Amino acid sequence: AGRSARRTDVTRALAQLKPRQRDALWLAYAEGSSHEEIAQVLGVKPTSIKLILFRARRKLARLLRGGRV
Repeated sequence: AGRSARRTDVTRALAQLKPRQRDALWLAYAEGSSHEEIAQVLGVKPTSIKLILFRARRKLARLLRGGRV
């Protein structure tokens, strides 16, 4: 039951991210894409990816801790 609840929490938190943030996280961690590859898929400059991922991780962490974003 605990594992299922955590999965639900993560799913809900991910749903609250901006689509670009969610996509960047997926590409980086599930697909193992490089920053350059993520930039190409998302149509942004490679230098932007580091900031997009930073903000996405920070927001996801806050949401999972139950904090307001």
